[in-house]
Amino acid sequence: MKEIIKTIVIVILVIVAIYFSFLVGKLNNKMDYLNRQDSLITSQYDDFSFRLKDLELQFIGRGKHIQQFQRDLKDLKLMLYEKEAKLISRIDSVGLLLSDFKIETNNQLQNLKNSIDAVDERLASFQRQMTRSTTDLQTATIRLKRNLKDLDERLKTVEKKVFPKKK
Repeated sequence: MKEIIKTIVIVILVIVAIYFSFLVGKLNNKMDYLNRQDSLITSQYDDFSFRLKDLELQFIGRGKHIQQFQRDLKDLKLMLYEKEAKLISRIDSVGLLLSDFKIETNNQLQNLKNSIDAVDERLASFQRQMTRSTTDLQTATIRLKRNLKDLDERLKTVEKKVFPKKK
């Protein structure tokens, strides 16, 4: 019976050895597959790392360009604020000049209106005076004509008395 047990143990050991060799073969195949996958992933990782490094360098270059753009933008904003302040002061000065011009023009227009009113008043006064003078002259002319007529009639009566008519 010892022999049977030994044989059974040997058979079991052979079966276990065969199973173990089968498992080792399977594990070797799996390890080969994993090694191939690892080398593929490693090459992809290296390629990805290289591309990532290139992208980082590009981003660093772009970052420098962006920083320069930001500095330029800040300078432009400062220049814009300065120009805006100058423009506002010029607009204010032009506004003041326009206000002064408006006031001066209004004063000149008022003075001109007053002058026109004074001239109108003098012309009206002159017209009234001329009308009065004309009326006085007409009255004097009529009076002179009447006086001349009276003198003519007196002269005729005096002539008739002094020089009677001859028959």
